[in-house]
Amino acid sequence: MKRIIALTVVLALMLALFAACGGTADKKEEDGTASAGALKIGMEIGYPPMEYVDADGVTPIGFDVDVAYELGRHLNREVELVDTAWDAIFTSLDSNRYDAIISSVSITPERQEKYIITKAYIANKLVLITAADSQVTKPEELAGLRVATQTETTADIMMNELIDGGLALGDYFVYDKIIQCFDELKLGRVDAVMVDSVVAAYYLGEDSERYKTAWENDEGEPLGIALKKGNDDLAAQIEMALDEMYADGTMKTLAEKHFGRDVTEGVR
Repeated sequence: MKRIIALTVVLALMLALFAACGGTADKKEEDGTASAGALKIGMEIGYPPMEYVDADGVTPIGFDVDVAYELGRHLNREVELVDTAWDAIFTSLDSNRYDAIISSVSITPERQEKYIITKAYIANKLVLITAADSQVTKPEELAGLRVATQTETTADIMMNELIDGGLALGDYFVYDKIIQCFDELKLGRVDAVMVDSVVAAYYLGEDSERYKTAWENDEGEPLGIALKKGNDDLAAQIEMALDEMYADGTMKTLAEKHFGRDVTEGVR
């Protein structure tokens, strides 16, 4: 009888300890603390030089990729990149596929209403890219011409606003990947591409004699990191890590690595 009672006590203690450990782990995941496992980052890996695939066809590289891994290092968390189509990137955040989006997210009032958007981590503007001999100097002069953008981007939003305002394009093409837009420009199938300046710099670097920036928006469109509303603890941790990365020169180093100049200067 004594053995049975002792065994019962031991089993009860083991069950209590197991339950306590499980409760602690669950709480850490809910709190989003640095010990809550991998930091999952949503990213559309097809937007060079921000996020794209290396020559091996597998390894993600780019400015945002490096930023994500540096954030993980500062937060003492492993980083897991989740490649997601841009037109589904916010709905996937809503459904908890990942903790945050680091994927050239322009900071807009509409996005700030629905999501937590961190302070800007890189400067950016919308630009219009054309052939070097084009006479176009602003979007309003695109009447009768063919224009391409990536779907659901701020460039796409701007072009639709212009069209709704009466701009009669020759044709308007919307693609899933920005590389498709520039391929069409190179093939002469479109006359212009509306895109982020950070991406345009990459493509102009390859074909600076054939193409040019015909127009640059006066309004800046800096990029931030997006999280779900209510995820304030993780957002605060990311903000602090970004501040550290600016203070220790990490952001400047990454910018010069990918753009040849410090495009992060003045955004904080």
